[in-house]
Amino acid sequence: MVLAGPGSGKTTVITHRIMHLLSIGVPPDKILVITFTRDAATEMEARFKKLSSETGSQVTFGTFHSIFFFILRLRYDLSFKNIITDRNKALLLRELTSREHIDSSYDTDFFRLLLSEISKYKSLGEESTSFRSKLIENEKFLRILSSYQSELKAQRLLDFDDMLLLCHELFIKEPEERKLWQNKFSFILVDEFQDINPVQYKIVRMLAEPENNLFIVGDDDQSIYRFRGAEPSIMLGFERDYPGAVRILLSNNYRSKSEIVNFAKNVIDRNRLRFKKDIKAVKGPGGTTLYYKADNTKSEYTQVISNIKKELKAGVPSGEIAVLFRTETVIQPLIAELNRLQIPFSLKNNVKSIYESSTAEDIISYIRLSMNMGSRADFLRIMNKPLRYISRKAVAERAMSFEKLKKYYSRSSGMQRTIDMFLHDLQVVRKLPTVAAIIYIRKKIGYEDYLEACRKENHVNPEKLHDIMDEMEESAKALPDKMKWLRYVESYGDELRKSKADPAEGIRLMTFHSSKGLEFDIVHLIDINEGIVPYSKAVTPEDLEEERRAFYVALTRARKEFHIYFTEQRYSKHCSPSRFISEGLK
Repeated sequence: MVLAGPGSGKTTVITHRIMHLLSIGVPPDKILVITFTRDAATEMEARFKKLSSETGSQVTFGTFHSIFFFILRLRYDLSFKNIITDRNKALLLRELTSREHIDSSYDTDFFRLLLSEISKYKSLGEESTSFRSKLIENEKFLRILSSYQSELKAQRLLDFDDMLLLCHELFIKEPEERKLWQNKFSFILVDEFQDINPVQYKIVRMLAEPENNLFIVGDDDQSIYRFRGAEPSIMLGFERDYPGAVRILLSNNYRSKSEIVNFAKNVIDRNRLRFKKDIKAVKGPGGTTLYYKADNTKSEYTQVISNIKKELKAGVPSGEIAVLFRTETVIQPLIAELNRLQIPFSLKNNVKSIYESSTAEDIISYIRLSMNMGSRADFLRIMNKPLRYISRKAVAERAMSFEKLKKYYSRSSGMQRTIDMFLHDLQVVRKLPTVAAIIYIRKKIGYEDYLEACRKENHVNPEKLHDIMDEMEESAKALPDKMKWLRYVESYGDELRKSKADPAEGIRLMTFHSSKGLEFDIVHLIDINEGIVPYSKAVTPEDLEEERRAFYVALTRARKEFHIYFTEQRYSKHCSPSRFISEGLK
């Protein structure tokens, strides 16, 4: 077991380990190297081929999924046509959630998050009984999962998790098949072992028997994928499972200056469930660690952009500057400002416009209707948000109006009052500047209370919805004219889509998680406030340690400098700097 900290050269260790095996006479076709991503497997193979002769080309490199699917293809006569596409997965889940009367329109990420939960459930294997969905009621989740699996089976389709489960099942039910592959691969090397899940580990253990020639490389401090099913305790318990295992620590960091290494070490040392390590910076001192307190996000991002301008002017290549953040929802104002100033940047992740969310579209519909710009679709969208008991039959005509609506309900004095109040609210919204109009819709009309009521029936994450509405308010402060604000909203999504340009150009914007494995001369860490870093929902000790590991990963991307930013206010509410900052300074 090789504990390879950030910048310690783990790829070099793996490639040289393969060379060593070849030098002592191990046939190359007996060696299997497993990685977690296709890119990592390709890079590992390319690095190895630079060192090896032609015989080395018979070494097998691949991801867990590609290797285990290869085994299944041969045994069950499968092809790539048996793998369900992402589009068909989404369509199937849309149908299954609809059957359960789940309204997924509130959250554009719902199906991605649901698929992630399904994947995590499957990756737990026998331990899946302890799983609880955070999106929807657990009973509904289990019914959806059961129907999802039944549909896949009926169509003879697999998803990526089924590849692992089916391979595990094959090895248990057919010992001869297992023995065939055990004979095929006598030496197994696993990269990024800290990200392994229970099912993957069980298959690797079976594959390695009886010789148990396992060589694992990873860093338990960089295990940040528990939400996908990765289990950090597997690496921590490796020596218990293999009492004869030798532990090797790669204690030299060849990437970062000592100031960066020491700060990151102070932070991660607070975690209890980890291997203790004494990491040293080979490059020595000379690193820069800077901290900025801002009044609010606007002044924070002004400072970030000011610093980036200075770095670019000083000759730092744009590709060596990264802006890292905990979640994508926090950076939309920064993206807007970079676009406005025409500073080139690239987004590693697809960041969706908050104005494309269902919540934002509801508020926009209210404002459009108040200005006599609304369509029938706008009216249908918000007529019962909050619930007003207006029937769709009452607005069956293409050209609808409040006069026609009142005529439809002419025999109901209660509905007459409801419609009058609806019209009054729209008239008030019309007279207010944009930010006041949004607040009126949220608080006075009762839209926010309506969302809170929906939360109990659907999967709605109230914090995310509040973040969206808070961000809308913030953007509206600079544009009191509602027409100008609506034009800004319309153009914002277009600008956001354009911003995902050539990844070789501009400063890099990405989440902590997406930055893993990368390195930059200068790293800007933004919004390092309590509630964001660590995330407010990280309440258990395990969750908090995961958050600390994610922050550690972000810190250790920096070679020469990191800049940490936090605010005293966010959306007019007081907030505190992250506890991780004080931990690093001690």
